[in-house]
Amino acid sequence: MREIIKISRAIIRLPLIHLLAISIFTAAMPAVAYEVVVPGDLDSDLIVSEEELEAAQSSFDDGKITAEELEKIKHINENYPKTIVDTAGREVTFYKPVERIITREAHTARIVIALGDGDKIVASEGSIKNLCSEECCPTCYFTILDGRMPDLPETSTRYDIYYEQMAALNPDVILTSSATEAPDFENKVGCPCVVATGSGWTYSYDNGGLYGQVEVIGDLLEKEEEADELIGFIESKIDMIRSVTETLDESEKPKVYYATRGATKGFYDPKESRDFTRTETHYEPIDIAGGINVAAGSEGTTINVGIEQIIAWDPDYILLSSGSSENNEALEFILTSPELQSISAIKNGNVYNCFSPHSRGSPPDKSLFNMIYMAKLFHPEEFKDVDLEKEGNEIMKAFLGIDGVFTEYADCLVWPREFINSQ
Repeated sequence: MREIIKISRAIIRLPLIHLLAISIFTAAMPAVAYEVVVPGDLDSDLIVSEEELEAAQSSFDDGKITAEELEKIKHINENYPKTIVDTAGREVTFYKPVERIITREAHTARIVIALGDGDKIVASEGSIKNLCSEECCPTCYFTILDGRMPDLPETSTRYDIYYEQMAALNPDVILTSSATEAPDFENKVGCPCVVATGSGWTYSYDNGGLYGQVEVIGDLLEKEEEADELIGFIESKIDMIRSVTETLDESEKPKVYYATRGATKGFYDPKESRDFTRTETHYEPIDIAGGINVAAGSEGTTINVGIEQIIAWDPDYILLSSGSSENNEALEFILTSPELQSISAIKNGNVYNCFSPHSRGSPPDKSLFNMIYMAKLFHPEEFKDVDLEKEGNEIMKAFLGIDGVFTEYADCLVWPREFINSQ
């Protein structure tokens, strides 16, 4: 920082060409100098050698360091430097265990929490407050992250990133799902950045799948066993549903249109370029639940379609993403819209709310719940014994570490409670 001040004072005395050069130089510098300090490293090479480990043992014997400090130094000696390969194929090296994490989105924060390291999150993007909203689940909101959620620093928004604030928090790593953001984080904040891309509804290790994301974050945090357990938990829920639906004939599977952005603004919201006409061409929970996604095979991934196309698809079910108790107005709008009355789903009253698969990312807990909920919608007899509230609470506890989150959501959003009570 002292050097930057010297440079700034000298700028007024420099020719224009020098001024431009220094502007580029200072823009590329981290907002706060980042320095890795490795416990037990005496010669500043970032590695704890055998000789340095012996020195640490002597310090412990002399009462100069604690047993906990000695164990940390031993652990670093045995396991670091450690290089991980992130989902973008980038090699990132760490010289000590990660203790301070900034997540770029709520989606990656969810995985960190699910693996048991939520206490290491020191900041995140503004949407992290949607992990469990203060309005709908106050128990979770005021308990998660050791009670730090209300005051957790927000170092970015949907539109802005606050690099200086990030640097001031001295993170050991920044987790992002965007490979294009990684160079800026490393250049402007100065600390390592790990790309952990993964869709919360794609159950695979590659091609942007959830399991690959969990695996990379587990490797980063030395939580490989916990990562395997989380993936195993997800697989157990999938197997519970798939073991039934894979025996169904194609003729027994209903056609489904999923409005993944709801319909709160009607058919189309010009400001956001989305609403009822926005859908996903690939949403595995529908397939696993024994439905047929009418948008499958369309060009693209997240797409807008015309009302005429939805009518032509003639879905048996229409699903609307809902994040508010007021979404029943959107459901009523779709049910009563004159333009849609020829659709089978409208004729039969098969229009339902469900959890949104989006929240500045793709929350895997909500999509996993959607899968079980959809199975009960599409095939009520086959899944009549599935306790939806129990499943919802288990899933959300697995990702958020808090009991009873789904119960609070069900009561707050209304539609889950009404559906459960109707069974």
